[in-house]
Amino acid sequence: MAELGREQLLERVRAAGVVGAGGGGFPAHAKYTAQVGVVIANGAECEPLIRVDQLQMARRPAELLRGLELVMRMTGASLGVIGLKAKYHDAIDALRAQLQATSSGQRVRLLELGNYYPAGDEFVLVREVLGKAIPEFGLPLSVGAVVSNVGTLIDVAAAVDHGRPVTRRLVTVAGEVVRAGTFEVPVGTPLSALLEAAGGARVAGPALLPGGPMMGQLTDDPQAPVTKTTSALLVLPQDHPVVARRRRSVARQLQLTRAACLKCMMCSEVCPRNLLGHRLYPDRLMRSLAAGVAEDLEAYRGAYLCSECGLCAVYGCVMNLDPAYVNRELKRRLQAAGVPRPTPREAVERVFGPVRKVPTARLIARLGLGAYDLPAPLAPFQVAVRRLVLPLKQHAGLPARPVVATGARVEEGALLGEIPEGKLGARIHAPRSGVVAEVTPERVVLEVG
Repeated sequence: MAELGREQLLERVRAAGVVGAGGGGFPAHAKYTAQVGVVIANGAECEPLIRVDQLQMARRPAELLRGLELVMRMTGASLGVIGLKAKYHDAIDALRAQLQATSSGQRVRLLELGNYYPAGDEFVLVREVLGKAIPEFGLPLSVGAVVSNVGTLIDVAAAVDHGRPVTRRLVTVAGEVVRAGTFEVPVGTPLSALLEAAGGARVAGPALLPGGPMMGQLTDDPQAPVTKTTSALLVLPQDHPVVARRRRSVARQLQLTRAACLKCMMCSEVCPRNLLGHRLYPDRLMRSLAAGVAEDLEAYRGAYLCSECGLCAVYGCVMNLDPAYVNRELKRRLQAAGVPRPTPREAVERVFGPVRKVPTARLIARLGLGAYDLPAPLAPFQVAVRRLVLPLKQHAGLPARPVVATGARVEEGALLGEIPEGKLGARIHAPRSGVVAEVTPERVVLEVG
C-alpha cells in the first residue's frame, strides 16, 4: 500500500474527530498543519491521582510510537521526545523495548521527569525539553515545537491506520469509592455509571469532581457525560477542603481577598508562568479586582496568561485565598466583554528563573488527599449504560453541527456532528449503535443497548 501524503494524513485525523486528550481539546488536524522541528509527547500526567497516561504508555507503546511518528511526518519534525515521569517504570520499560525493536529509536527519545507539579503543563514541559521559554500569549509553535498528549497520539494512530473515530475514553475514578480504578468507557457515559463501576461512593451525597483536584470543576449532575477530554472522576465528601474552596462564590472570593490578603506575593512566587518570564502577577490581579482599582477590563488582560494550575491557591497562599479562581472569573468577564487576548510576543519579557518543582506527594498532602493516593488499575467496565449524551462541543472552537435526526438508527462510529464549514471544530461520532433519542444544537442523545 502506498504511503499516505501529508494532506491525506491530516484528513484522516480530521475525519476521526481527534482532539487534545489531555484536557485542552484542541482539534488535532488544525494543530498538525504547523511545521516544526520537534514533536513532544506529553505523558507527564499533570493532575495528582490520575493514572490514565501511564497505563496507556505501558499497555500501548507501539500505538503511541506509531502516532508520534505520524505526527512527525505531518509537521516535518526531525525529533520526537516522550516526556514522562521517571517513576513510571512499567511505561518506561515498555517504551524502551519498543524503541529498541523498531527504527523509531533513531528519531525518538525519552525524557524522564521528576515527580513534581505541574510537569504536564505544556509550557513547563517545553522548557524542560528545549531549555526555552514560550513567550507570553504564545504557543509551543513559537519555539519550534508541537506538544500532544500521549492519548491523542494513540488516537492518531487508530484514525490513520484503521479509520477509527474517537468514541471511547480511559477515565480514572478515585477518592471516596469502594475500589479505585481506571475504566475504558464510551464517550457520553454518565458519571454515575463510572461511580457504580468503582463500587459506589463510601459517603452519602458525594461531591463529583471531573478532571482532578487542581483544575477540575465540580458538577452537581451525576448524569453529566464523559467527554473526549475527561481523564478522571474524583469523588469527595462535601465538606472536603478541595470542594469547599470551589463552593465559594465570586463575591465571597473578593470579600476574603479584601479582608485577608497579606500582600506577601507568595502566589506570584510559585506561579509557573511567572517563573517562565511571563508578566503574570496573581497577587496584583486579585487585589486590584477586589479593590475595584480599574474599571477598564483592558487592565486585566494579563489574566489570560493564567493556566489555572491552582498552585497559587493550594501551595502559595497562606490565607487560603484562591487567585486562580479570581483569574478564571477575570477571563470570563474579559471574554464576555469581547476583550481579545493580546497578540503573542516574540520573546519572553523577563529572564525566566528556575522552575519550582513542587513535589507531587507534598501537594497531595497539602490537598488532604493522601488517603486516596492509591493504585487505580485498569478494570473492566461492566455497567449497563442505556443512554449516552454526546455534547456537540467537546473541543476548542465551535460546536459540531448535528447531522442526524431524532428517531434515526445509527451504527457505532457513525457521524453525529460535523465541523461547521470553514471553522475550527471537531467531529462527533456514535460510540455505540443505537437510536437517536434527542437532537439539539448542544447535544445528541443516543438510546443504546
